[in-house]
Amino acid sequence: MTGARRSWARRPEQREEFLAHPGRAICWASMLLALVLAAALLVPAGPLTLDSRWSGLMQDIESPFLTHLALVFDALGHGIWRALTLAAIGLVLLVARRWAALIAFALVEALTPLLGNLIKVLVDRPRPPGRLLDAYGSSFPSGHAAYASATAIALVLLFSTPGARRRPWFAAAAAVIAGMAWSRTYLQAHWLSDVVAGATLGLAVALAGFGVVQQAERLGGSAPCAGGSAPRSRSPG
Repeated sequence: MTGARRSWARRPEQREEFLAHPGRAICWASMLLALVLAAALLVPAGPLTLDSRWSGLMQDIESPFLTHLALVFDALGHGIWRALTLAAIGLVLLVARRWAALIAFALVEALTPLLGNLIKVLVDRPRPPGRLLDAYGSSFPSGHAAYASATAIALVLLFSTPGARRRPWFAAAAAVIAGMAWSRTYLQAHWLSDVVAGATLGLAVALAGFGVVQQAERLGGSAPCAGGSAPRSRSPG
């Protein structure tokens, strides 16, 4: 990665710098989470107009190639491939002795499905008809989209430093998130509003998790929404 940390292992006195302004990230995360919760309270059981139109478009573009591609995204988002991905990232952080990074990553990956499933139970929205695969449980929010968003953002925060050089990696993360979100709607496993809410939830948890751990590591930083940037910070993460 361009702009990646120069050493996988960090000396004990070195602090992690996931975000240039972790306090601001926590505040943004709080607002995003509030939006998801508000959407959960307001979303109807049936599809929105945009949901229906998007679902129809996905049906119109069905093809063997796109179905295979969507199923690849599906496989990466659950089961053995998801477990292997998380284990590999955790192992890299463990070997590098990046304890704060490991805690932040574990926190994000634990809270994302926990919050997502809690909202699913509370909303209990039916899934779209005509699914191309077996999918169970409530439709809102999308767990696959939440996982992809949380993990993609976590990878950027873990393995690149704040600044302009990080932007291409955020763009790559956005492409992965969009791909996963598209696949869930293409497979008719979720409505469009479900995947938007899931991706937003994952982003909120990632920003909050890494922001809180970075702030806690500093012990005595500024107030939560005041920025709390490190002296060497250059621009927002």
